[in-house]
Amino acid sequence: MEHVQVLIAGGGIAGMSAAIWCERLGLSCILIEKTDRLGGQLAQIHNEIWDFPPHIYADGTNLLEELQSHKVLRSLQVRFGEALTSVDPTKRKVTTTRTAYQTDYLIVATGVSPNQIPALADCSKVLAPWFSTTAESEAVTGMDIAVIGGGDRAAESAYNLSRYARTVHLLVRSAHMRARSQWRERLSTLPSLTILWETEVAACSERDGKAVLSLRSFRPDTPSTISVDRILPRIGVHGNVDGLDSLLGEENSRYLPADNYQLVKGTEWIYAIGDVTNGADYGSLSLAAGQAMKAVKHISLQLKEQ
Repeated sequence: MEHVQVLIAGGGIAGMSAAIWCERLGLSCILIEKTDRLGGQLAQIHNEIWDFPPHIYADGTNLLEELQSHKVLRSLQVRFGEALTSVDPTKRKVTTTRTAYQTDYLIVATGVSPNQIPALADCSKVLAPWFSTTAESEAVTGMDIAVIGGGDRAAESAYNLSRYARTVHLLVRSAHMRARSQWRERLSTLPSLTILWETEVAACSERDGKAVLSLRSFRPDTPSTISVDRILPRIGVHGNVDGLDSLLGEENSRYLPADNYQLVKGTEWIYAIGDVTNGADYGSLSLAAGQAMKAVKHISLQLKEQ
């Protein structure tokens, strides 16, 4: 079993920042990443990034290119194609898809994944989760679109797509939207938009090149089916916590609960940083980088006291 002082799981902005701070504070680390590259969700950010000082970046790929030129990341020991499978909180043992580690400290920076709608699992008309309605909306010009969700991201997507699509149906599971009032007001001005309240997708079939959505609703004004060219689910995300069930707490949340030092509650050596603990509401590049500093700094201070 290999011994590691600090094992970092996840190669997004949080994990990379943690590795830089390990170097800054003289800690040895290994970073594991389940894919074949660093960056996490950065490559899926297609809009301009203007709120991550000091620079303004054209998109996530632009920011990632600059990060990868960092001297620490160029020499960082990264093990690609390796993901967490289990953690033993009492023995400080971390098992991955490739090996097992005896770790002094574990930093979980595994990020989030989009929630899925089972009824759409086999539908070829579903747009990818990383489809950007800011940069790619022209691709749906003249189409009939269904957006699913009631939060800010769903509202923004419906608004952006309505500028190019022939029609947009916004399917909202509840009787009201969680989106901010600014987005609700914008949606009210769109003649091509139809909001279907208290509506869910029960099934999807494909006919004549279109997706036929069977709808479930108690409202008499909701049609039983709609036919669309593309479907864009925007129903939120969940933390990538596979193998970490023992750390989730009694609330059974899909995010790792962490204290003010980013320590996972109930542990003394496991930290959670970035979206895997923040969730969508507080997800941001700046916060992830700051939490990485706090976690590694706390580890360093703990070691000084030993």
